[in-house]
Amino acid sequence: MTSKYDLHIHSSYSDGTDSPKEILDKAKELGITNISITDHDTIKATKEARDYANKLNINYVNGVELSTFSLMEVHILGYGFDANNDFLQTTLNDFSQKRKERVKKILEMLAKQKIIINEEDLVESDSIGRLHVANALVNKGYVSSIPEAFDRYLGAKGCAYLPSRRITPFEGVDIIKKAGGIPVIAHPLRFLQTKILNDLIEGLKKYGLGGIEVYYNTHDEQTRKELYSLAQKNKLLATGGTDYHGKNRNLEMGSVIWEPDKFTALKLHLK
Repeated sequence: MTSKYDLHIHSSYSDGTDSPKEILDKAKELGITNISITDHDTIKATKEARDYANKLNINYVNGVELSTFSLMEVHILGYGFDANNDFLQTTLNDFSQKRKERVKKILEMLAKQKIIINEEDLVESDSIGRLHVANALVNKGYVSSIPEAFDRYLGAKGCAYLPSRRITPFEGVDIIKKAGGIPVIAHPLRFLQTKILNDLIEGLKKYGLGGIEVYYNTHDEQTRKELYSLAQKNKLLATGGTDYHGKNRNLEMGSVIWEPDKFTALKLHLK
């Protein structure tokens, strides 16, 4: 049987709509044999997903996606870490609390505009964020779409925009390394286009960067070749995935086709 890989997926524990079991059932139907749920700033899906993956004979890789910020937003994927690591658990619990505090303030800002969204109107999530508020705005008829919610209220120019308090990319890499995992730069196309990817890699390698997400839905063949060349040059893993969010984004699980090289497969224990 040919192996299939999707190492970038979001569940209902963050901003996806499918539960871990629904994701794994879908993966089984699609013939995906190696999978990772990489929720934003939470690993609550890990035990449930791993246990169910074992029953379905799917190889599961512990995953997370940390939201970091320096001069711009940088997402750091983490793979193969110890989910019981105390430092990781404490850090992610702190992230969760900060997210809840931010959303509460956003709701207060919306209320000043006579837009009433209560916490009960939001889908419960350990990694709650603006997308959950945007969905509530749509559901209550204040806007007609999620893009409109961000344009009018939640985006950088919106009247209810509140910057998040985020860790730096260096701290994100360090957190994953301390938990025994492999940190990977997520969806790096814009860094490649703005010609800062080399500097970003050089800076993060000092803290333990281990890979680049080479295979992604917005990466054409030429982009993949450039990113893979960078990965080889810097002795980094070349990972890939669809960034599946269920109904929240128009992306199909398993739609990014890639075959890990021996170095990546060995390090991530892919079959």
